Amino acid sequence: MPRLRLPPAALLLSAALIAAALMAVPALTDPTGAPLPPGLELHAPPLYLILAPLFGTWDGITLLGMARLKGFLWGIAIGYVLWRAWRWRSRQGTLQQRLLRELSVLSAFCVLFALFVLAGLTWHRPMLALRGAGPDAIVVDLHSHTNVSHDVQGTLMRGYDAAANRRWHGRAGFDAFFVTDHNTTAGWRADPSPDASPRLCRGIEVSAWRAHIVLLGDTTDVDRTLYANGEAGVLALLRDSRLRYNSLAVASLPEYDRALWNERDSLVAAGVAGFEIVNASPKAADFPPAHRDSIIALAKAHDLFVAGVNDSHGWGATSLAWTLIRLPGWRRLTDPCPALLQVLATPGDAVQIVERTHLTRESRWPMVLTPLGMLWVTWQTQGWPLTLGWLAWTWLIVLLSMRLSRRKTER
Repeated sequence: MPRLRLPPAALLLSAALIAAALMAVPALTDPTGAPLPPGLELHAPPLYLILAPLFGTWDGITLLGMARLKGFLWGIAIGYVLWRAWRWRSRQGTLQQRLLRELSVLSAFCVLFALFVLAGLTWHRPMLALRGAGPDAIVVDLHSHTNVSHDVQGTLMRGYDAAANRRWHGRAGFDAFFVTDHNTTAGWRADPSPDASPRLCRGIEVSAWRAHIVLLGDTTDVDRTLYANGEAGVLALLRDSRLRYNSLAVASLPEYDRALWNERDSLVAAGVAGFEIVNASPKAADFPPAHRDSIIALAKAHDLFVAGVNDSHGWGATSLAWTLIRLPGWRRLTDPCPALLQVLATPGDAVQIVERTHLTRESRWPMVLTPLGMLWVTWQTQGWPLTLGWLAWTWLIVLLSMRLSRRKTER
């Protein structure tokens, strides 16, 4: 009877999955350091559990900041070269035949990788949803877009209207979300179901001088040219936000960090109501921890709120952050949006950020090992049900491969 030989790669992967599960870290944190509500968790729908390796990998990549995304691509490229170099030694044939074989493998790899990325970006698949916030907390996203924004029009997300935005936030476990399109309110004005759940709240994102200021409230369109004359224009917009536009102004990432960091005290004096400290946009996800901590201290000193937002433009199906706002009795309100704005105007300790644990720029994993680091953090935070999904797929593929190999041998 032939001796059964298990693939070393499958054994190594299984050992890594079990080790990561035994060394688990919390899947959710509050970047301000506050404790999270007991019972708060990420709920995985059935299809997510079934396709855990695929969905988990998409999530892990989506949560990477720009620096880590570049590291991910470099890591994939270097890993591919090492793999093909190792395979080259065992290949037979003339040099021309071997080169043609490598060219065909490279072409197939590029096509499959592109399809993998494209599917992850465009499929509005089942998502991990936040559960357990408690009856007095409303789960809100303070910054999102629809297809009337200039950076959504003309893309593959051109069908991402208010209804699609609502479905996205519903799958992620939100109770309410603000539509804040770039320099227009047409997105939420076209909402076909204003009373549907999750509740759509109104706002706008104004592109001022080197800064993006999100106005939360039932505002009119804003003439951005009024606020394009340097830092003075940004400060004027903040001063106008409450009296002229009946809105709360939020400084959006990464713009205030890049252009107005040294003017943050002036922003507070001019009337900013809050600061984003978590934003899912890749270019915003590399917000330095020292700057984040400085903004948290500034907000506490002036009774301002800090927010975690997704800045969704329709791409992907992964939520990085949720903002919890304590609002007892909100479920009995016909429209909770005005009450939300009242809390945000004087937040105290009523606002909390919930952020998914992910591989950050500051992690000890070298940039070229970002693919491995991303997988390790995914495995550490996914819990045993999803880990079992990974293990099941690993050994299902092994068994199918062994069966196909045995059939070839018997022929």
